[in-house]
Amino acid sequence: MVWDHINVDKPHLVYIILGGFTSLFMLCSSLIKERLYIGEATVATLCGIIFGPHAANLIDPSTWGNEDRITLEFARIVLVVQCFAVGVELPKSYMERHWRSVTFLLIPVMTFGWLVTSLFIWALVPPLNWLDSLCVAACVTATDPVLASSVVGKGKFAQRVPKHLRDLLSAESGCNDGMAFPFIYLAVYIIRYHHHPNEVALHWFCVSILYECVFGAIYGVLVGYIARRAVRFAHERDLIDRESFLVFYFVLALFCAGSGSILGVDDLLVGFACGVGFSNDGWFTEKTEESHVSNVID
Repeated sequence: MVWDHINVDKPHLVYIILGGFTSLFMLCSSLIKERLYIGEATVATLCGIIFGPHAANLIDPSTWGNEDRITLEFARIVLVVQCFAVGVELPKSYMERHWRSVTFLLIPVMTFGWLVTSLFIWALVPPLNWLDSLCVAACVTATDPVLASSVVGKGKFAQRVPKHLRDLLSAESGCNDGMAFPFIYLAVYIIRYHHHPNEVALHWFCVSILYECVFGAIYGVLVGYIARRAVRFAHERDLIDRESFLVFYFVLALFCAGSGSILGVDDLLVGFACGVGFSNDGWFTEKTEESHVSNVID
């Protein structure tokens, strides 16, 4: 019978839902983003709730095997690409000219937000002590660039925000995901090495700050600079076609995600720093301005 050929497989069902949702969202994307002022992340979350195990139960990641690892890797790719995109879209030499403003938002402002959030969690979740609350607060202190897209994007709503504020928010949103690592590990090390302040200082400063963040940022800028010189060399000598030139943006972000994870550094900060180093001279942005490659990938 013909019905024997119909096989509802879970991966294929995911493809249908993902493709169908994306297609429907694209058909009314302008209405949702520029008139209702709702970002893609909110709509995607609602879609996940509707089709997830607590509602329609058509998609249940817990049946896929190691769902934590799957979720981690999907989130890693999405966030690294987003952070890389933010770094690429910044104006020419932006971080060199405005590093003081970005640093102010990242260190004192994030620290204040981290402490205040931990107090709220400590008060609202009685089983947790303050150290546990600090660890949880570090996870929610950073707002990723996906959620800031309605403000820092290129839609009608974003045009109402002054450009210098949009650029500053973009730079901060690209950095703060990676800058959450020191806050998380500080709380973790205090919990793990309780009553051993020397161990806490050693692991937090030498490993989390110097290696994962500082070295990760330097590594990202270096990768971005080398990639920029390489793609510019290939473009000037007509060695790279237009399609590969545009896709180079995405695969470089994937390289940052993989190499940063292997080295054990802050891969989100590596992605952002690589984006900054890749487009710091404004050449790539100028060449791809009409293609809107970053918005398409986003």
